[in-house]
Amino acid sequence: MTGSETETVIAALHLDEVGHFADINASAPDLAAALNRRYGCTISVVGLDRQGARAALPAPDLAAYRARLQALGVPPDDIDSAPPPRRYDVIATLDGFGARHRIAALGPFLDQALHADSRLVLDVKKGSGSYPFLARYGNCTTLSPATRDAPGRVVMAVEPAATPAAEWADIARGLAGPGGFFTDCGQHSFLFIPRGDTLVVTFDNLDIALTKRETRRPWGFGFIEKNGWSMLGVMAGGWTWFRDGAVSAEFDRLAASGFFARFSRVIFYGASMGGYGAAAFSAAAPGATVFAISPQSTLDRAVTPWETRYRKAWERDFSGPYGDAALASRTAAAVHILYDPYVALDAAHAERFTGPNVHKWRCPLMGHRLGSSLQQMGILQDIATAAIEGRLEGAMLYRLLRRRRTFPRYLRELANLALERGHPGLALRVCDIALAQGDDTAFHRLRAHIEGRLSPKG
Repeated sequence: MTGSETETVIAALHLDEVGHFADINASAPDLAAALNRRYGCTISVVGLDRQGARAALPAPDLAAYRARLQALGVPPDDIDSAPPPRRYDVIATLDGFGARHRIAALGPFLDQALHADSRLVLDVKKGSGSYPFLARYGNCTTLSPATRDAPGRVVMAVEPAATPAAEWADIARGLAGPGGFFTDCGQHSFLFIPRGDTLVVTFDNLDIALTKRETRRPWGFGFIEKNGWSMLGVMAGGWTWFRDGAVSAEFDRLAASGFFARFSRVIFYGASMGGYGAAAFSAAAPGATVFAISPQSTLDRAVTPWETRYRKAWERDFSGPYGDAALASRTAAAVHILYDPYVALDAAHAERFTGPNVHKWRCPLMGHRLGSSLQQMGILQDIATAAIEGRLEGAMLYRLLRRRRTFPRYLRELANLALERGHPGLALRVCDIALAQGDDTAFHRLRAHIEGRLSPKG
């Protein structure tokens, strides 16, 4: 795997941290070393035969693999050649299952090795049936398509198991109270909580809300509650992009009944899939404000054939008045798009928002999970409030973004970008800035790697 191929894979993982990496049959030493250098992860060498059963690697192959990793700067103690069963953050099988071996044979291992936020990196042969098999576990991003002569490369992100809708219905009805409402639309639902005369419409994935948040509340719930704003939470039971006739019909019904007109200010708010929902369904309330973080504009293959992520949603219908978020949001008073220009696909979607009401806010090296990063930095609510109140300006945003100078993820991405672009001295200075703020194994390793590249060869 070349350096550029490795960086492409790492960018597609969209992970803030990697603690444990499994390399099936020692197939990806360059990726293993890069992940160890960037995140300080342990590397487990997992031997599997073509039927997916555990099998020890030949001693010479294992020795060559360990030697390769150590030559790439991996500390010997970080390499586990006899790992016990466990769950991994990232698993790789290159030129293995999906290419040379039946993908279905990998199933028993995946069932015990994946967790709710795992990633699988693999090569897939054309006609191997890999995509239908992987759809059982999550969403696939195609980094390079398979051809008749060569396999393609795919990153699969685990999608949480579906949460029982009845469980959410009980929670939502309690939150709505006597003055609100809960509307069950099957795969989607609407929760309205009345408070002040500002309404914030949020879009979220029910699985994430109930399995990854301790509060078990929709996106932005605490922030909206603290400000005394009313809330309409639109929840999807999976990665649907809210493309459901029942969702469109409910927005049409709410608009026709004068629901949105009851409020002095209406905000549509979401991130990624939720950002798409916020921009697309803002058409139900002309004059609203949209605050969308890393949104997709549409997944219509005829409009965005370059989008290689979210394969599970490609077959959904993105037609109609709420289909193309870049067009639907033109009736909004203001559309605020926050995105990382170094995430090429996010930048391409942002480019499609061209209306005079659009305000694009670049947040370099913060990744696709920009909302999570801003939240961890403690500035998401300040930025969102300023956008909602119509006072977000460039000087204010970039003053707040200065806090990223103490944010490990940003410094890690900056150091690696400097290294990739041929500026090792800058990368060293960034490592020193990070280490001055606290001890960090990943930055120590990155610094040692850079110094090794700079030292004269004997």
